[in-house]
Amino acid sequence: MSLVIEEDVQEAEITKNDDRYLVPGLVRGLAILQAFNQEAQEMTISEIAEILDVNRSSAFRLIYTLESCGYLRKASQKTYALDSKVMELGFNSLSKLSLLDLSTPLMKELRDQTKIAVHLSILEGTHIVFVNNIQSSGPFTSTINLGTRWPAHATVIGQLLLSNLPETEIRQRYRKFNEWDTFSDLTPKNLKELLLRLNYVKTQSSMVSWGHYNNDMAACAAPIYRQSSKDMVAVLSVSCPITTYDEQTFKHIIANQVIDTANKISKFIY
Repeated sequence: MSLVIEEDVQEAEITKNDDRYLVPGLVRGLAILQAFNQEAQEMTISEIAEILDVNRSSAFRLIYTLESCGYLRKASQKTYALDSKVMELGFNSLSKLSLLDLSTPLMKELRDQTKIAVHLSILEGTHIVFVNNIQSSGPFTSTINLGTRWPAHATVIGQLLLSNLPETEIRQRYRKFNEWDTFSDLTPKNLKELLLRLNYVKTQSSMVSWGHYNNDMAACAAPIYRQSSKDMVAVLSVSCPITTYDEQTFKHIIANQVIDTANKISKFIY
């Protein structure tokens, strides 16, 4: 048994950085699949050949193989597009994973980038509920626990989650609500102010709180969407004392990192 393990280790060491073991056709085929995106949903043989830096004949053989295997389809007389089988590559395994399973590795990566606490929240009635937390790697220790509930109207997390709902549903949720506690000048004091605030939130890719809910805390939140319906399923956020970063760094560099991570998580949520 030990001999087999040693051979496996030796083989791994040999092949890890040895291009001799690469299969060029497979590398190029994967490069074709990766080339399709929101801006390039359809491409011609010539366009694909240019991307791969190969001649048309080589590009055609690769395209023909991918089409035969169900990963590409003819979109028109001259163009090709991804076929549905591409989705099956990851969907069969990803569909068995929960939002927490999918988000945790990327939340840890964001924590390592920012050194501050990272959270995942959902909407429940008129409150947000924290369903996943990654503790800061710096000196600050977050007091937010799993299951912690905060008023949705007063937090940037809650406002993002509410902004994805139809106005009729928001009115229904707040029909008998009378706990309009205020924490800063930006806290809506009634339903009319909340609806006005949500109209603004809908236009934002992220929301930053600089002492607006907890006076000495900064937070940044970005939405996570389901691929199939484009509904917002959760909000990713970070939090730290306002002394951790200067305001401009937090509102730009940190905010962009939160948005990027939320977008990465969204790609895996079907």
